[in-house]
Amino acid sequence: MSDFENTLIRKITPAGIVSTFAGLNEVYTGGPLYPNGPISVAKFGLPNGVAVDASGNVYVADGIGEIRKISN
Repeated sequence: MSDFENTLIRKITPAGIVSTFAGLNEVYTGGPLYPNGPISVAKFGLPNGVAVDASGNVYVADGIGEIRKISN
């Protein structure tokens, strides 16, 4: 799920345990787009949607006008 306020992508297990899957808790202030990269360094500007494909790739609708891909 996207955590819009904290600019993070969260993972929720079937048991209800929530953890951060990707992103750094930094508010977008404009300027250069946030970088792609490994889960540990990718940043998002107000993520507002998440989808997963059959291969496990995660796609994030970034509120700054981009669709971002997190490879499995």
